[in-house]
Formats: sequence, structure tokens, C-alpha cells
Amino acid sequence: MRSQTSEIAGDRILRSVVADAFATALIVLAILLLVLGGAALARPKLTYAAGKVVGMSNLSTDEGCLPATMTGRVVKREFGRDGLYLQSVVVEEKSGQRSFINVEDGYRNLDAATNGAVKHALETILTAGQKVSLRVLGCGAAARQLTLDAVRPI
Repeated sequence: MRSQTSEIAGDRILRSVVADAFATALIVLAILLLVLGGAALARPKLTYAAGKVVGMSNLSTDEGCLPATMTGRVVKREFGRDGLYLQSVVVEEKSGQRSFINVEDGYRNLDAATNGAVKHALETILTAGQKVSLRVLGCGAAARQLTLDAVRPI
């Protein structure tokens, strides 16, 4: 009876060690994904004419989403909690259909010059009433969640 109890205790200890090792491996993997995930930041491309930004692309990091283009007029825009960075816009197409479009703020983690240029260009191009041509990425169920990837005024 005593050896059977020792065997059960040994099995429990072995299971505990394996579970701890598995948990540790998952934590290390999560840390690696966080560290290496920084490389996946979007690197916005700005198009200039006469010293002004007249278009931007590569604004989104979403992969595996469906691209689409649309044109319309900006009817509303929202800023984040800090009130400084554009978070979303609503665009009305010629047909009258309105679409809510998320604006990623990954550029905030880039150098100060790029951050400032992208922020200023987004705020200038995406003003209420402005007609724009957009490239969006549709993600999620039926690609209903739209994220801005490129923009230029019309």
C-alpha cells in the first residue's frame, strides 16, 4: 500500500513539473511575441507635392484582411481619450451610405518626425467636409470592421 501511495505522489509531482514547464514556455513565447511584434508596426509612406503631404499609405498593420477602395466625404471624426490622436472617421459615399473607419495609431511609436508628419497629415486630410479617396482593410466577420490603410484628398 505504501509503494502505491508513493507512486501516486510521484505522478502528481511529475505532472506538476510538466505543467510548470509548459506554463513557463508559454510565458516566454508571449514575451518573444511582444518583443518581436514591434517589427510588425506599420511604416507609413507619405506622398508630398509642393512641400505638403498629399497622400499616405501603409497606415495599417492588419494582415489577412480584405482590401477595398472607397471615395466619399468625411462627415465625422473622433479622437482618442487624450484628444490628440485621430481614432476614427465616418465617411459618406455618393450613394449616401456611411461607413465607420478605424484609424490605427501605431505611428505614435515611430520617431518624432514621422509621428508628427503623419498626425498632422491625418488631421489635415481627414477634416469634416473633405472629399477623400480611401483604401481600407475589412477585417473580422464578413470584413465589416474597416481600418484605414491609405488616404488622399480628391
